Formats: sequence, structure tokens, C-alpha cells
Amino acid sequence: MSARLKFLTACAALLGPALAGCGLPGLTASADSNYGPLRIGTQEIHLNPEAPDQKAVGVLEFRGGLALSSRNGNFGGLSGLILTPKGDALIAVTDQGDLLRAKLLHDNKGWLVGLGDVSLQRLRDVDGKHLSRRPDKRDQDAEAIERLADGSYLVSFEVRHRILRYESLRERPTLFARPPGIKKAPRNGGMEAMTPLPDGRILVMTEKFRTKGKKKGDYIGWLLDGDGESLGQVFWPGSGKFRPTDLAALPNGDVLLLQRRYTVAGGPAMRLSQIPAARIKPGARMLDVELAQLTLPLSVENFEGLAVFPDPAGGWTVYLLSDDNFNLLLRTLLLKFHLEN
Repeated sequence: MSARLKFLTACAALLGPALAGCGLPGLTASADSNYGPLRIGTQEIHLNPEAPDQKAVGVLEFRGGLALSSRNGNFGGLSGLILTPKGDALIAVTDQGDLLRAKLLHDNKGWLVGLGDVSLQRLRDVDGKHLSRRPDKRDQDAEAIERLADGSYLVSFEVRHRILRYESLRERPTLFARPPGIKKAPRNGGMEAMTPLPDGRILVMTEKFRTKGKKKGDYIGWLLDGDGESLGQVFWPGSGKFRPTDLAALPNGDVLLLQRRYTVAGGPAMRLSQIPAARIKPGARMLDVELAQLTLPLSVENFEGLAVFPDPAGGWTVYLLSDDNFNLLLRTLLLKFHLEN
């Protein structure tokens, strides 16, 4: 057992619920402060700290990784992830209802080496006001963000389950969807993952909402049309203790599914799989094919953000982003991989 795993295991015995998603609170400023440029620290990391020469896991090829930090108490809790249309910058939402933007910096070999022009802003609610800050996170727990073909954005929220549509991320949104039955989802286990499909439908998956309320039941999701109306439920049969955290569609209609797991015995883990387009239809059980798993001693944390972009040399660039839950025991990691077609 590595020193890091021993440390996390010991801490888990004392702080169990915190490591499972109820992290220590950040040093939160008021809703009208700490907006604009954000000073952030970046440290380059290896895929495997115990074997720095390792450059692959599953079918993924490692192309650089960063550990991110900031003295700003509003930094952290990063969940959903997208890239800008040119693929040169990222946008992420946080558990506190903030929006992080940053330029991706690479060396001359295409390896991720840093972030630039980092900024933080607060999202608005349908009343035009900044999302309210409450200890129970009722209004602010943003979990997924996606950009639609018309340039607008969808952001999904837990606790008060809903999807908001933003014509501009700085302006007032409108209510896009509350899928039928979502009110029965656990307050902290709602619409965690979302992606627009090439045909205009929206695929949404929940994190803890399962069929018949059974722990081993299928995870429930929905297919929505372009207006947010439900086309029917879909189901993911699960894989061990892994739970869905983000989705990213490919141009052929296949979807990549990011999942995370935490156990006291094994620590954190990440699983990335691919769902064929033919299995994404109302009423279907979306059987997937595993692409990779990250477990200790690899650089793995509570990964909740996934973004995919075409690689000019062929294949796909895949970014993974972790959520530290504003917990001092967890890290914010951004990893870059290459995936062949």
C-alpha cells in the first residue's frame, strides 16, 4: 500500500462522509466579490508518480497533467467541463455556482504545461440575480455544462434539480428542463452528467438515482429534445461501485462516459467507457465498453469533468478534471490524454 493510500485510508476512517462528497467548506466570499482574474498555481504531475516513465493507461496515452491550487477561497469544487470552440481554453462550473475560464498552455510537443488568463465569475439564476449562496447548496450546485450548436449553454444543477439555458453565460438564463421523475432523485445524486448528441438530442445521466431504489439497480437518465422535452428514459447498468459523473459525445453519435469511485480500501478511482450510438435510444440499457481505469498509485482523484476535442493529427484529445469538494485532503487535477479513433 502506497504512502498516499495509507494516508487517505486513515483520513477516511475519521472523515468518511467528507471524502464521499460532503467536503469541508471553502472560504467563501460574498456573491459580488472575487470576480475577474484569478491567481492560480499549477504544478506539472506524472501519470504515475511511482513510475514517471508510464505514458499509457488502457487505450489512453498521457499528454500531461497539472495539479491546480489557489489562495482564493472560491476556487475548487470543479465539476462539469467543456472546451471553447477552438479547443484552446476550458470552461468549468463549480459546486458553488461559479464559472471558471482558463486558457490551455502547451509546449511545442503538444503536452499540457499550464493555464493562463484564468478568471472566475458567478452564474445568474432565472430571476437575473446571482445564484444565492446557501449552506445547503439549494440553488448553486452546478454539476454539468455543455455548449449547444447555436452557441447557447446548458448547465445542470443538483439539490434543486433543473437544467438552465444561457444564451450568454454572463446573462439571465431560462429554465430548460426538469425531466419527469427527477424530483425523486437524491438531493446530491441528480443530473450529474450531460451532453448534446449530433442529432440535436440531449443525453442526461444521474449519479445516484437508480431503478426501483435498489443500490444495484440501473442508473436512470433521459433523452431530451432541443426544447428540453423528454423523449423517454435511458438506463446505464453500472460497473461495480462506479457512478456517472460526465458525458461527451463524438461526431458519430457514440458517447464517452466518465465515472468515479471511492472506497476506503482502494481509495479513489476513475473509469472511462464508450457507449455506442445504437444503444442510445429511449428505453434502452446503454451497455458500454471500458477504455481505461485509473487507480492508485496513478494520479487519480474525484474526477467529475470530461471534455473531448479532435486532434489535428487524428484521434481525440481527452481532458479530465477533478472536483476537490473544497476538501483539504483532495486535489484539483487536470489531465490530458490522446485517444485513437
